[in-house]
Amino acid sequence: MRTARREWAARLAAVVDEHFLPALEEFDLDFDDLTDILGEQLPWTLWGCAFEDFLSRRWEPDGRTVVDVYLKRRGWSEKVLNRAYIEGLRDAHVSLHEVSRAVPGQSMALRDLLTGGEPVTVREKSATRQLKQWDRIVARVVSVRDHHVIAGGVLPFSAEAVEMLFGGLRDALRLRKPTRRDVTVDQLRHCAPIFSGARFFTHLPGLLNPPAPHLTNTDGEELEFHELRFPFVPRVAQGQVVAALSRVPDLSRDGSKSWDWLARTKPVAGKKTGRTGPRARNLPGGRHGARIAGVEGQGACASIRRSAPRGAGR
Repeated sequence: MRTARREWAARLAAVVDEHFLPALEEFDLDFDDLTDILGEQLPWTLWGCAFEDFLSRRWEPDGRTVVDVYLKRRGWSEKVLNRAYIEGLRDAHVSLHEVSRAVPGQSMALRDLLTGGEPVTVREKSATRQLKQWDRIVARVVSVRDHHVIAGGVLPFSAEAVEMLFGGLRDALRLRKPTRRDVTVDQLRHCAPIFSGARFFTHLPGLLNPPAPHLTNTDGEELEFHELRFPFVPRVAQGQVVAALSRVPDLSRDGSKSWDWLARTKPVAGKKTGRTGPRARNLPGGRHGARIAGVEGQGACASIRRSAPRGAGR
């Protein structure tokens, strides 16, 4: 008994590795890192997809599944509907589906984009509150006596993920166009890790290396950021420089060793003297100014940081 349990546990671990290891090794991550990157729910949804794959796999030498073993030993303890669901989950295959119709909180019609056929109506509450017509999801449609449901591992797929999935299926199954709906159910039973991989490899890169924000000024010109450093001459202490900068009229203190460099502007006639925008500041003596740079004392130098339209004169 213990040997058999260890054998099934090793098989489960091997299936989970097929789903997770390619991405974890590519991005140098551990499973625990995924919750920080993807959130609490998604990593376990992906683990659930791997577990459902494990439940449906048939193993040599007798072609049995772990579900067959469980039902033989403990099937008598399951209620009729529970047993029907377990058997349906064992026989279900993973596929890419398109939402043809959704009734929030009740049901939705799913069209299998890989094996073809007519849309199948599935009973579902939570997912139908988020999905809408034409959305594409990866899921297993489970037949339970006189109706259909979806298994717990449901993955929304972006256009980019769909494209990567088709490429993976084309390479694995040697197909020219997997969108022709000439993929068989038996073929898909061996391809579940490709679905997980498509989700990982299109989702993780943008989270690990998010694109830099595109910043512009009010005229729509792209901004560049510049920093100029001015080393202190020998035998000049930082305190002396700080004291000198504090006496410059156009510098407004923003910390113990930092200032805003303000361009003086005249208040508009008929308006109160005050800030006119996020970059505007009031100067001592009722003067008004807009921030054009930041000045900071750093060790043995002073630095000036500012932004300017790309290509503008330095």
